[in-house]
Amino acid sequence: MRYAKEFGWELITPKNIKDKFIKMVEIMDMSYSYKPVLLKAMFEHVDENGKVRVEDIVDYFIDFYEDRKTKGLPVEKKNSIYCRDNYTRKDVERNIFSNPFKRFEDMKMMKRSRDIEYVEFNKYVFKRLSD
Repeated sequence: MRYAKEFGWELITPKNIKDKFIKMVEIMDMSYSYKPVLLKAMFEHVDENGKVRVEDIVDYFIDFYEDRKTKGLPVEKKNSIYCRDNYTRKDVERNIFSNPFKRFEDMKMMKRSRDIEYVEFNKYVFKRLSD
Protein backbone atom coordinates (compact mmCIF):
# COMPACT_ATOMS: atom_id res chain seq x y z
CA MET A 1 0.00 0.00 0.00
CA ARG A 2 2.86 2.37 0.84
CA TYR A 3 4.44 1.91 -2.58
CA ALA A 4 1.11 2.40 -4.32
CA LYS A 5 0.77 5.80 -2.67
CA GLU A 6 4.43 6.68 -3.23
CA PHE A 7 4.35 5.89 -6.94
CA GLY A 8 0.76 6.91 -7.62
CA TRP A 9 -0.36 3.38 -8.51
CA GLU A 10 -4.00 2.43 -8.35
CA LEU A 11 -4.45 -0.95 -6.70
CA ILE A 12 -6.62 -3.56 -8.39
CA THR A 13 -9.53 -4.51 -6.14
CA PRO A 14 -12.71 -6.57 -6.57
CA LYS A 15 -14.59 -3.28 -7.04
CA ASN A 16 -12.44 -1.95 -9.90
CA ILE A 17 -11.04 -5.08 -11.57
CA LYS A 18 -13.76 -5.31 -14.22
CA ASP A 19 -13.17 -1.66 -15.20
CA LYS A 20 -9.40 -2.31 -15.28
CA PHE A 21 -10.04 -5.34 -17.50
CA ILE A 22 -12.18 -3.32 -19.94
CA LYS A 23 -9.60 -0.51 -20.01
CA MET A 24 -6.81 -3.02 -20.69
CA VAL A 25 -8.82 -4.54 -23.54
CA GLU A 26 -9.59 -1.12 -25.03
CA ILE A 27 -5.94 -0.03 -24.95
CA MET A 28 -4.62 -3.51 -25.84
CA ASP A 29 -0.89 -2.83 -25.73
CA MET A 30 0.50 -5.61 -27.92
CA SER A 31 3.24 -6.55 -30.31
CA TYR A 32 1.48 -9.70 -31.54
CA SER A 33 -2.22 -10.49 -32.03
CA TYR A 34 -2.28 -13.08 -29.26
CA LYS A 35 -4.27 -11.14 -26.62
CA PRO A 36 -7.35 -10.47 -28.79
CA VAL A 37 -7.23 -14.05 -30.12
CA LEU A 38 -7.12 -15.34 -26.54
CA LEU A 39 -10.11 -13.19 -25.62
CA LYS A 40 -12.06 -14.33 -28.68
CA ALA A 41 -11.28 -17.96 -27.84
CA MET A 42 -12.32 -17.55 -24.24
CA PHE A 43 -15.55 -15.71 -24.98
CA GLU A 44 -16.49 -18.27 -27.61
CA HIS A 45 -15.97 -21.23 -25.27
CA VAL A 46 -16.63 -19.87 -21.77
CA ASP A 47 -19.12 -21.69 -19.59
CA GLU A 48 -21.59 -20.13 -17.15
CA ASN A 49 -18.92 -20.13 -14.41
CA GLY A 50 -16.28 -18.26 -16.41
CA LYS A 51 -14.21 -21.37 -17.19
CA VAL A 52 -12.74 -22.45 -20.54
CA ARG A 53 -11.03 -25.72 -21.44
CA VAL A 54 -7.38 -25.20 -22.40
CA GLU A 55 -7.88 -27.61 -25.31
CA ASP A 56 -10.61 -25.37 -26.72
CA ILE A 57 -8.30 -22.36 -26.58
CA VAL A 58 -5.50 -24.30 -28.29
CA ASP A 59 -7.92 -25.43 -31.01
CA TYR A 60 -9.12 -21.86 -31.49
CA PHE A 61 -5.57 -20.53 -31.90
CA ILE A 62 -4.66 -23.24 -34.41
CA ASP A 63 -7.87 -22.74 -36.40
CA PHE A 64 -7.53 -18.95 -36.34
CA TYR A 65 -3.97 -18.81 -37.64
CA GLU A 66 -4.34 -21.72 -40.07
CA ASP A 67 -7.43 -20.05 -41.54
CA ARG A 68 -5.43 -16.86 -42.12
CA LYS A 69 -2.66 -18.90 -43.75
CA THR A 70 -5.15 -20.72 -46.01
CA LYS A 71 -6.74 -17.42 -47.09
CA GLY A 72 -3.35 -15.92 -47.94
CA LEU A 73 -3.68 -13.28 -45.21
CA PRO A 74 -0.77 -12.19 -43.05
CA VAL A 75 -0.60 -14.80 -40.32
CA GLU A 76 1.48 -12.92 -37.78
CA LYS A 77 5.01 -11.51 -37.50
CA LYS A 78 7.51 -13.69 -39.35
CA ASN A 79 9.08 -15.10 -36.17
CA SER A 80 5.71 -16.28 -34.78
CA ILE A 81 5.27 -20.02 -34.39
CA TYR A 82 2.07 -19.78 -36.44
CA CYS A 83 4.04 -18.82 -39.54
CA ARG A 84 5.78 -22.21 -39.44
CA ASP A 85 4.26 -25.45 -40.64
CA ASN A 86 5.70 -27.75 -37.99
CA TYR A 87 4.46 -26.38 -34.67
CA THR A 88 2.79 -28.74 -32.21
CA ARG A 89 -0.21 -28.41 -29.92
CA LYS A 90 2.26 -28.23 -27.03
CA ASP A 91 4.04 -25.32 -28.78
CA VAL A 92 0.69 -23.52 -29.07
CA GLU A 93 -0.19 -24.14 -25.43
CA ARG A 94 3.24 -22.91 -24.32
CA ASN A 95 2.82 -19.82 -26.50
CA ILE A 96 -0.61 -19.05 -25.03
CA PHE A 97 0.55 -19.34 -21.43
CA SER A 98 3.83 -17.48 -21.89
CA ASN A 99 2.40 -14.56 -23.84
CA PRO A 100 -1.19 -13.41 -23.74
CA PHE A 101 -2.44 -15.41 -20.76
CA LYS A 102 0.44 -14.44 -18.48
CA ARG A 103 -0.34 -10.73 -18.84
CA PHE A 104 -3.97 -11.24 -17.81
CA GLU A 105 -2.90 -13.62 -15.04
CA ASP A 106 -0.31 -11.16 -13.68
CA MET A 107 -3.11 -8.60 -13.33
CA LYS A 108 -5.33 -11.25 -11.64
CA MET A 109 -7.92 -11.05 -14.42
CA MET A 110 -7.55 -14.72 -15.37
CA LYS A 111 -6.05 -17.79 -13.74
CA ARG A 112 -5.45 -21.48 -14.17
CA SER A 113 -8.28 -23.41 -12.52
CA ARG A 114 -7.72 -25.93 -9.80
CA ASP A 115 -8.78 -28.41 -12.45
CA ILE A 116 -5.64 -27.84 -14.55
CA GLU A 117 -7.36 -28.52 -17.86
CA TYR A 118 -9.28 -25.23 -17.46
CA VAL A 119 -8.54 -21.54 -17.20
CA GLU A 120 -11.00 -19.03 -15.86
CA PHE A 121 -11.82 -15.38 -15.67
CA ASN A 122 -11.50 -13.67 -12.32
CA LYS A 123 -14.94 -14.07 -10.74
CA TYR A 124 -15.26 -10.31 -10.16
CA VAL A 125 -14.56 -9.65 -13.83
CA PHE A 126 -16.77 -12.40 -15.19
CA LYS A 127 -19.87 -11.81 -13.09
CA ARG A 128 -19.90 -8.13 -14.13
CA LEU A 129 -19.52 -8.73 -17.88
CA SER A 130 -22.53 -8.59 -20.15
CA ASP A 131 -23.15 -10.04 -23.60
